[in-house]
Amino acid sequence: MQETTNLDIQNTIFIVAFIILLLICFIGFVLVIFYYKRKKLQDELQKQFSQTLLQSQIEIQEQTLQHISRELHDNLGQVASLIKINLNTLQLSDEQKTKEKVEDTKELIRQMIHDIKSLSVSLGSDRITQIGLAKALESEAERLNKMGTYAVSYELQGDVPSIDNDKAVILYRMAQEVLNNIVKHSQAKNIHMLLSSTPQLFTLIIQDDGVGFDVNENIQAAGAGLRNLRSRASLINAQLQVQSSPGNGTHITIELPL
Repeated sequence: MQETTNLDIQNTIFIVAFIILLLICFIGFVLVIFYYKRKKLQDELQKQFSQTLLQSQIEIQEQTLQHISRELHDNLGQVASLIKINLNTLQLSDEQKTKEKVEDTKELIRQMIHDIKSLSVSLGSDRITQIGLAKALESEAERLNKMGTYAVSYELQGDVPSIDNDKAVILYRMAQEVLNNIVKHSQAKNIHMLLSSTPQLFTLIIQDDGVGFDVNENIQAAGAGLRNLRSRASLINAQLQVQSSPGNGTHITIELPL
């Protein structure tokens, strides 16, 4: 009888140990599956981030080339024409007028050199790294102001914190995309850009007084720019808020936790 009891105890211990071993194996298996799934998801997110970053860089370069093309035609081309006219109309017999035109030509040449230097900076592939996100966005505001169609105001509240270069590139491209949409569709006259930050949060606000639109309808439209903005915001863990309605302009807020 005692032997039977001991055997039952041994069998019970064996069964319990076997169950615990199976449980440990099952937990280990689940952890391995979880690890590989998480690794796969991280790889996919990293791949998507890299693709979005590359696309943003390409789009920035395309926009920069368009800007340079306009500058060469509208600004540098006109300055070069004025220099040519001054040189062709020099009257060496009139010393005073010749001196005045030479000085005027020198000033035009200085202006051209300054403009060429500005364009050379914008050609840099790492422009955001070189001049910073805040300065790059200020340059965008200046570029739009030069068009003469919009009154663009730029406001910086506090110091812009150090933002990862890759995230800064995507933020900059998002701002460009918003501004391009304003130019193409809003019929706005006034555009306001605001950058502000706290130790925990960087905020970019772009608003206009244009015709506005139905936000829900725009998101549902195939290939809508808003969906693209939301996708890019999600990749850098930023929040995108869009407030607009027909006839009431548009207010877009991008918030990036720091």
